[in-house]
Amino acid sequence: MNPTFPLTLEFRFSLRTDLRVTDAQGRLVAVVGAKLFSIRDEVRVYADEARQHQTHSIRAQGLMTGALDWRARRVIRRMDGSEVGALQAQGMRTLWGASYDLLGPDGQPEFTLRDDHPWLGVLEGVIGAVPLVGDVIAVGFDYLVNPTYTVTDTAGRPAFRVRKRRSLFSRRFVVEELRPVRPQEAELVVLGLVQLVLRERERG
Repeated sequence: MNPTFPLTLEFRFSLRTDLRVTDAQGRLVAVVGAKLFSIRDEVRVYADEARQHQTHSIRAQGLMTGALDWRARRVIRRMDGSEVGALQAQGMRTLWGASYDLLGPDGQPEFTLRDDHPWLGVLEGVIGAVPLVGDVIAVGFDYLVNPTYTVTDTAGRPAFRVRKRRSLFSRRFVVEELRPVRPQEAELVVLGLVQLVLRERERG
């Protein structure tokens, strides 16, 4: 997996999870679907639109991590069973805004993913809590205010930026590289960001 950035991650309007990842040339990188009726939070990644060729699975560890997202570790594996890495929520900090570590196969942090403006999520929650009127305002808020996320490496340097794009009928995220991407990083980063947008798609 060595796509050309920027990437577009787009949720199609559908009753099921239907996420497509395409690169700067418009080439399909992955199709993502959540496993239905599973006790554990599990995602399947495919190389084709027909979902015949599965390349990876992303599975939450433990029975309750899907519900307790602030404690979750989601392990990314290839179909041969080898581990690519994991997305680890940063504890209670995740309740305030998106805050995750992206771990390599050795369990060591390689990147940190954070919401650039976590207070917007708090404001959105306050608005949505107002009966009736809050729901109407929240729809406009979702369209006009879109979050961004920055991915930094272990040296604290920005490596990628994720931007939510305005859309009424779909959820679209664009991933830009802020420095050259090493081939060994691409697989971990792309799949880690898939998990990020699955967690954050309802914001903005």
